[in-house]
Amino acid sequence: MWDMMRQRARAVAAQRIIRVAGPLGFGAICLMLLGDRLSGIEAQAVLSTLREVHPLQWLAALAATWVSFWAVGRYDAVVHGSLGTGIARREAMRAGAAAIALAQVLGLGVVTGALARWRMLPGLSAFDAARVSGAVALSFLAGWAVVAAAAELLLPSGIMPWAVALAILGLAAALAVLAVLRGEVRLRGRRIRLPSLPAMTTILGLTALDTIAAALALHSLLPAETAPGLAAILPAYLMALGAALLTGTPGGVGPFELALLTLLPQVPEADLLAGILGFRLVYYALPACLALIVLARPLPPRAADPGAGRLSPAPPAGIATAPRAELGIARQNGACGLAARGSEAAVVETGQAFVLLFAAAHGPLPPLLPALAALARDRTRVACAYKIAARDACLARQVGWRVARIADEAVLDLARFTFDHPARSQLRRKLRKAEKAGLTIRRAEALPLADMAAVDRAWTARHGTARGVTMGVFSPAYLRGQTVWLAERDGALVAFVTFHRGRTEWTLDLMRHGDTLPDGTMHALVAAAIAEAQAAGVPRLSLAALPAVPAGEGPLTARLRAAIARRGGGEGLTRFKTAFHPRRAPLYAAAPGPAALALALADLALSVHRPPPPAIAFAPAT
Repeated sequence: MWDMMRQRARAVAAQRIIRVAGPLGFGAICLMLLGDRLSGIEAQAVLSTLREVHPLQWLAALAATWVSFWAVGRYDAVVHGSLGTGIARREAMRAGAAAIALAQVLGLGVVTGALARWRMLPGLSAFDAARVSGAVALSFLAGWAVVAAAAELLLPSGIMPWAVALAILGLAAALAVLAVLRGEVRLRGRRIRLPSLPAMTTILGLTALDTIAAALALHSLLPAETAPGLAAILPAYLMALGAALLTGTPGGVGPFELALLTLLPQVPEADLLAGILGFRLVYYALPACLALIVLARPLPPRAADPGAGRLSPAPPAGIATAPRAELGIARQNGACGLAARGSEAAVVETGQAFVLLFAAAHGPLPPLLPALAALARDRTRVACAYKIAARDACLARQVGWRVARIADEAVLDLARFTFDHPARSQLRRKLRKAEKAGLTIRRAEALPLADMAAVDRAWTARHGTARGVTMGVFSPAYLRGQTVWLAERDGALVAFVTFHRGRTEWTLDLMRHGDTLPDGTMHALVAAAIAEAQAAGVPRLSLAALPAVPAGEGPLTARLRAAIARRGGGEGLTRFKTAFHPRRAPLYAAAPGPAALALALADLALSVHRPPPPAIAFAPAT
C-alpha cells in the first residue's frame, strides 16, 4: 500500500514537473533559435531605427497601451462579479491591471498574478485571489483563441488553417448555448459551472479590444515606410501572443520575437526588432513600473454608496405584509433580499439574470430598478423585473426599461364576488358534482403530510416534474407556512390546494390531486377558500397567472400563444380558472433592453422547468 502511494506521489510530481518544465523548455529552445536569428543583425542598426521613432508615434503607442490595460482591468471586474468575491469594480480593475502588468513581465502569470491581487486587495482571501487569477488566465486564453480564429476568417493570413478557425468558433458557440441551456459542463466527473452569457460576451469583447489595442501599439512604433497595415500586423501579433502565453517565459521573451520575425518576413528585421523593443518599453516595462508603485500602496476599500442597493442572503423580512401575497414563494426558491432607499424586494438569481419577483415587498419600485441593474452588471448577469403589475410597468418604462406583457392575473374582487353570477353557471355545475360525489372539503389544521406526499407523487407521475422558482414545489416545511384545503372521500385524501396569505390578499399556489378525482373537486377546494376569505374580510383573491390575451393581437401571434399554452398544459388550467369568471389584470416583465429581456425570460423559463431543490428560508405562522 505504501509503495502504491509513493508511486502515485512520484507520478503526480513528475506530471507537475513536466507541466512547468515543458513550456519553459520550449521557451529556452525559442531563445536559442532567436539568438541564431539575431546573430546577423547589427545592434546599432536596431537602436538607430528606434531613435528615429517620432514622438507622436510614442504617444499613439501610449494611448493604445492605456486602452489595452483598461480592458485588462475590466477582465478582473467581470471575473470578480462572476465569482461573487464582493470586491468593488474600481478596486478590481486597478488590482487586475497591475497584477497582469507584473505577471506578463515576471512570467508564471497565475502565481504572480494571484500574489499581486492578494497584496492589493485586503478583503480578498488567498484562495479567492488564486481563483480570480486562474479564471482570468483561462478566460483570456479562451477569448484569445476566439479572437484569433475570427481574425483569421476576417483577415485571411494563412497563419491558422480555416478548418481550425471554424472549429474554434463552433466550439465557442456550443459553449455559449450550453451556458444558457445547462449552465455547466462535466469534466472527469466534476461539474464546472460556465460563465453567464453576458460574462462570455463581455470577456470576448474585452479580449478583442485588448489585443487590437496592443497590436496597434506595436504597429505605431514600426517605421512608417516599412510597416505593413494593421490588418497584417494583427493576425501575426495574435499568434505571437499565443506562443508567449503558452510558454510562460518572463515577458514571453523568445517565442514572441521569434514568431513575429517568422510571420512578418516583409518587414526588415532591424526595423521589426526596433518596433518590438519600443513595444517592450511601452507595453511591458512602463506598466510594470507603475504596477510596482500601486503594489506598494494597496487601495483601501471604497465606502459603499448610500444610494446603492444592498443584497442580503435572506428574503425581505415581513413578506406576510407585502402587497403581493405571491411573494411567499421567496421562502422556497432561494431568493435574496434587495434593499435601496427604503424599498425592499425579493430577487432570485438564475444562470443569466437577477430577477425581481412580482413587486416591491416594501416601498415603491423605482429605487430598486437602478439597484437591480447595478447588481446584475456587477455579477455579469442581466436585470429583469418579472410579473409586475401595470402601474409598476409604467414606472419601469419611464426610466427607460423595455416592457412586455407576459401573462394576466386571474383576480377575484371578493367584496362583489357571488357564486350566483350568470357567468359562473359552469362553476355551479362543478360544485354540485363535487357535492354529489360525497367529498369532504375542509381547511387543514394539522397537515397529513404522508398522505399529501403520496398525492403529490401521483400528480408528478401524471404531469411530470413540478415547475418551481416562480411557482411552489411540494415541501413539508414550505406548506407549513401556507393555508391548505383538503378534499377527502371515504376518509382518504384525494386532492389539496394551498394559498399564500397576505395582509390584503390570498393567492393560489399548489394544486395537487391523485389519479381518481371526482369531477368538480378542485373547484370545490378553491370555492371553500373563497368563502373563508370573504368571511375574513379579505378584499382580493388571486388565482395566479393565466396566458395573456392582449387586445389587438394578430392571428399568427394568437396561434403561437395558444400552441405554447397547449404544449405547457395550460389549456386545462385556463378553463379551470376562467370558470370563476375572474377579472384579468395584465402582468409584465421589464428589463433595461430588448436583448436583456429576451435572455432573462428564456433563462427564467428554463429555470422554472428545472427548479433547484426547495430552500426554505423561514416558515411564518398562518
